[in-house]
Amino acid sequence: MRQLPIKKNVLKEELKDTLIFQYLGNDELKPLLDVCEQWEYAPGEAIVTQDSVSRYLYLLLGGSVDIMVHGKEKDNIRVSHIEKGDVFGEASIFMDVRRTASAVTKDTARIVSFSREAIFDYCNKNPRAGMKIFTFIIYSLLRKLSMINKDLAYERESMVTPEDIDNLKAMFPKTIDEIVG
Repeated sequence: MRQLPIKKNVLKEELKDTLIFQYLGNDELKPLLDVCEQWEYAPGEAIVTQDSVSRYLYLLLGGSVDIMVHGKEKDNIRVSHIEKGDVFGEASIFMDVRRTASAVTKDTARIVSFSREAIFDYCNKNPRAGMKIFTFIIYSLLRKLSMINKDLAYERESMVTPEDIDNLKAMFPKTIDEIVG
């Protein structure tokens, strides 16, 4: 990984073409350029690793990134793919949580990173832009959760029978009185 210099006019145009920043005006984008860092990663290099804790949100400006998760039997299983303009690391903006996956470059990748502190400082100074950014972050997290739910449903559907579900239901209390005892 190597840090790249920021060419503000070029980066501003690139940010305009991303979902997260497409609704920001030039006056809202300009101060954002002062709170980000730009990086280049070589093919196969990890941007973040599973179980690490970070306070950064990442935006992919070029290249592609595979999202990998440790499996029971395999070290890394590809569960998703990130393309130009996508963000990752959204949860780190809200709290210190362990990363649920690794982000590994498939080819040379260029990213912009924003620290939690920088994002919040920017949003406090630019509340209208902050609402747009946080609305997108929440949307992005919900979209990813929806995709995970669908994948999980397909997996369980192929592995669990209705009879298995009935057997599981029978094991759990049906009323509050049964729980309280």
